[in-house]
Amino acid sequence: MEKFKLAGILCLLFLVLPNLRAQISHGGEPLPLSSLRSYEEIPFVEMPGFDIKEEFRIDSLTAGDLRNGFRFAYKFLTDLNRGNSGTSFILPDGTKVWRLGIYSPGALSLNVLFSEYELPEGAQLFLYDAQQRHVLGAFTHQNNSEREVLPVAPVQGDRLIIEYQEPPKAAFPGRLTIGEVNHAYRTWKGQEPSEGYTSLDGIPALACYADTSAQIQTWGRSVVLMIINGTTACTGTLLNNTARDGKPYLLTASHCLNKSFSISNPDYEEIAGSIVCFYNYNSPLCDPILRGTEELSTASAHSRAVYEFTDMALLELNELPPAYYQPYLAGWDASGKGSAPYACIQHPQYSTKRISLSEGNLSAYSLVDVIPFYSEAHWLVDEWSIGYTAGGSSGSPLFDKTGKVVGALSGGKSSLASPRNDYFYSLQKSWDLREADNQQLKCWLAPGNSKETSCEGMDPYASAPCFWLSNVGDSGIKDSIEMTEKNGVPVFGYYPSEGKEYAEEYAATGTALLYGAYLVSPPCDNSLEVEITVYAGEDAPSTLLYKETFKPTYLNWSDGSFLESAKKLDRAQEHFIAFASPVSVSGKFYVGYRVKQAAEGEYFAAYNLPRGRVSGNTAWVRDGGRWLQANEYAAIGFNTALFIDPVVNYEGITANESLSSPEFVRIVQSRDRQWLYIHPVAADLEGNARYQIFSAGGQLVKSGRIDGITSVPLAELAPGIYLVRVNSKTTQATRKIVR
Repeated sequence: MEKFKLAGILCLLFLVLPNLRAQISHGGEPLPLSSLRSYEEIPFVEMPGFDIKEEFRIDSLTAGDLRNGFRFAYKFLTDLNRGNSGTSFILPDGTKVWRLGIYSPGALSLNVLFSEYELPEGAQLFLYDAQQRHVLGAFTHQNNSEREVLPVAPVQGDRLIIEYQEPPKAAFPGRLTIGEVNHAYRTWKGQEPSEGYTSLDGIPALACYADTSAQIQTWGRSVVLMIINGTTACTGTLLNNTARDGKPYLLTASHCLNKSFSISNPDYEEIAGSIVCFYNYNSPLCDPILRGTEELSTASAHSRAVYEFTDMALLELNELPPAYYQPYLAGWDASGKGSAPYACIQHPQYSTKRISLSEGNLSAYSLVDVIPFYSEAHWLVDEWSIGYTAGGSSGSPLFDKTGKVVGALSGGKSSLASPRNDYFYSLQKSWDLREADNQQLKCWLAPGNSKETSCEGMDPYASAPCFWLSNVGDSGIKDSIEMTEKNGVPVFGYYPSEGKEYAEEYAATGTALLYGAYLVSPPCDNSLEVEITVYAGEDAPSTLLYKETFKPTYLNWSDGSFLESAKKLDRAQEHFIAFASPVSVSGKFYVGYRVKQAAEGEYFAAYNLPRGRVSGNTAWVRDGGRWLQANEYAAIGFNTALFIDPVVNYEGITANESLSSPEFVRIVQSRDRQWLYIHPVAADLEGNARYQIFSAGGQLVKSGRIDGITSVPLAELAPGIYLVRVNSKTTQATRKIVR
């Protein structure tokens, strides 16, 4: 058996955020287990046993008044590589293959960290479960990084197989070492309670305020769930800065990063690089609370400022999340405590987003139980009028009544039985008491010697926003959704004997880009083969515009990349299906689903509004090649809507922009923000107009002449917000872009 250094993970407070940067796996498939090497021939390295009850006991401990870290996995430190583990063989075409199995009895899922990761071009790495139902990868040379590490998302079950394929003429032998194996002893995110959980029944979902407070919903878009090092969860907040340049700063608590101050001289940059952030991880309903979207995430960040004696930590994501994530950069106030009422938006116990509210005033507090924090470095929330906090809430923001962040959660004693006494470190005390840039907030949030001590929030995509359309949400009875059945079969589900297709109707006001769609589904089987479809047609769905395989995933950090892991579909939950490329729609369009393959008795459906609750119908059914509205289809026969919500962008052109005429010019940015395309619409524009690109500070950074469709490279520009201006002799068009 291999030699291991066994490391039980100490209690972490709520998770810390990594440097955000989307990492995508790059397609491809592993070799079939039945070919060349059978499952029985794969050597499995077995992890040692550990005392799970002792881990639950450790998790139940608190560090003074600090919240204990909400852990879900036990870490083994390993040293497994191609030289000392697994089996290798060569395919007839010369491809070298290495396979290694890892077995940790009783694990609910396994995830690993490659402490060495450097692949040559053409090589592919896959990770999958013992049945090859849950496959991650391929990871390739595009996932190489300066840190030469790669963290990978969890794979369900207690057996994990790693497969590496290297082409015969690779530039160099790939370097792969598995330095960590994490054994999940709790189900990861959004699962039913088990030992070590506390009740969250008294903390309402953010969705409960969807219809009553648009402001709270906007503030909530800045709050993210963080998973650090594959084992622990915390909460973080995206912040604006006084330069308003769109830099994605992320505020959290330092104890999230250093295991409640148990790590001596931590490398915060390395820790930041191990974090994954989840956006819009919300329950789609107020009651009941459902599992939220896990497909919108980014990974890895940079450490900008940490000061343990106030519990402050500020990170910066590698890049701004894309527009269809709908991020928001929250405002803040470092001049004092703001004014009541206050709201804490959080991810307690890595659950979907929750909210706690306090009507009382804040008071300065000296928290000294763990380390000698600065005197009165914290704000005390004496009592919550609604909700409380729990493990995983650490780092969560405290908003005042204007929506500005005045502090972030260090810990507290609140609970369902006693919603009192929570402590938020003060932004005021973390502002500039320390001169070093890496120990203060002022240098980053008020750059250039700005004297400002407060800042309004900002939507970084305000000039080209994405809109979330929802017929179910607009109905006003969203919490009444159901899976309508007939003879025990969902009427909007798949019938194995007679395949059908279902769609929800929408209308675009002009031409729009469709980036994807949210879909809320009842429990189903992961083995179903489902496609998401997009149709056009004025009278009914008629022209198929796009189809996308339904394989919902969540992401883990991979040093500036995303590692995708399929999520189980065995519970009611919301998914986001991001299209590989935006789909252009105009007028009526339809987003739906069809099942390509299913066993007898297996169904896939979206939730729908119940019979008799709405006067109009937007749901469609295809049967025998003919599309019919649900109220005209004999097997259904009532007005309803399907819980399918598309996300659209009107090509970045909004009514409040200074675009003098829609016939003049069209300015479009590529989805990866590497190129700008200027389309001259007016016939006399070509050769008679120029473009200029200005930084947020007003500096001209690019200019040129427009000849036909002009492509402008943006890669050399620093990330931030820019102004694009097109001038002709008679008119002008302007648009903001985010690089």
